[in-house]
Amino acid sequence: MHTDNETESRHEWAARNAAHAATHPLPPPPRVLGLALATPVVLLLLTLGWYVVALDAELGDASSEAHQDVVARYVLATVGGLGCLTAGWLTPRGSRAAWLRTAFAVMSVMVIPAAMLAGT
Repeated sequence: MHTDNETESRHEWAARNAAHAATHPLPPPPRVLGLALATPVVLLLLTLGWYVVALDAELGDASSEAHQDVVARYVLATVGGLGCLTAGWLTPRGSRAAWLRTAFAVMSVMVIPAAMLAGT
């Protein structure tokens, strides 16, 4: 153990730090940044989609075929967005397929507007 009373050369200090780093390696960084960013975006998009459905029901006939189409697209967007997000969070972090986490995060954000705008 090093005390303040001892003087240590730069090479000894570097060797001691290198030995400590070799015995205490840092874990690899988790690949959750994409999912951490995608989760609030997905929730925001689903909330906006719900407002579109509610606005469509207010402005038009809630029992019309056009409104039922908007509701069906919202359900598809919800299932797709939350399904991709869930699959991303459930992908094991340490697996060789950890890149799927980022792919699922991107897809969860992209599938909601794609599903909502599919019929327009």
